[in-house]
Amino acid sequence: MDAPGAPAPTAAPGPGRKELKIVIVGDGGCGKTSLLMVYSQGSFPEHYAPSVFEKYTASVTVGSKEVTLNLYDTAGQEDYDRLRPLSYQNTHLVLICYDVMNPTSYDNVLIKWFPEVTHFCRGIPMVLIGCKTDLRKDKEQLRKLRAAQLEPITYMQDSEAGAVHIPQFTGGETEAQRS
Repeated sequence: MDAPGAPAPTAAPGPGRKELKIVIVGDGGCGKTSLLMVYSQGSFPEHYAPSVFEKYTASVTVGSKEVTLNLYDTAGQEDYDRLRPLSYQNTHLVLICYDVMNPTSYDNVLIKWFPEVTHFCRGIPMVLIGCKTDLRKDKEQLRKLRAAQLEPITYMQDSEAGAVHIPQFTGGETEAQRS
């Protein structure tokens, strides 16, 4: 049996084809499922429904090779903290997501998600993704944050924190809903 988090041997379902396992983690409701659905299916979910360990697939061409991306959506809720590590085995890449409109979600990257991923996925590359960036312009969402004396996480905060605290991160941002 392979060590937890060790890269899986690449499967070759067809000539010149590879498979990669990508696991996405982050707080419940931060935008993980929407990101995966838009990427793999091209559609944004109409209603929020917490997901529990769903798998999505997408194919990409890298150079002349077809690559199948097996995208594993994990449950971010605390109830699943003991089950989630089972999804890390044979992972090639981990996406750590947070909601740019929820400072607690951002704080949990350093408090919860980075420590968990580095423990179970030693040496596996990580990408930090700020989700729901389009809501930074939503007046109702901004009003709610200001009422709580909070502000959305900016791209600069994300970049600086990632560079200072987590040097092995690559970062990016996504919108809550594709136009």
